[in-house]
Amino acid sequence: MQKIVVDAALRDQLVAVRDVAEFQDSSGRVIGRFVAVPLPEEYLDEEFPSDEELDRWLRESPRYTTDQVLERLRSLRGSR
Repeated sequence: MQKIVVDAALRDQLVAVRDVAEFQDSSGRVIGRFVAVPLPEEYLDEEFPSDEELDRWLRESPRYTTDQVLERLRSLRGSR
C-alpha cells in the first residue's frame, strides 16, 4: 500500500469525515476516495451493554451443540 503524508489542514478535514469522502481536482474530476476508520478514542464513546443486558441475552439466546452447528454448516455446503 502506498502511503501519503498529509499536512495539518488536510488531516483536520479527513478526521471530520465519518464515512466516505471523495478527492477531486480543481476541475471537479474525482481522483480518489477516502474511507474513514474510527479512531481508537471513538470506540470508547460507544455504549456497552450492562451486566443485566448481557445476562438477559445469555438467558434468552438459543444454544447449539457443536454437533448441531456442524450439521447446519454441512447442510449449507450441500445447498450450493
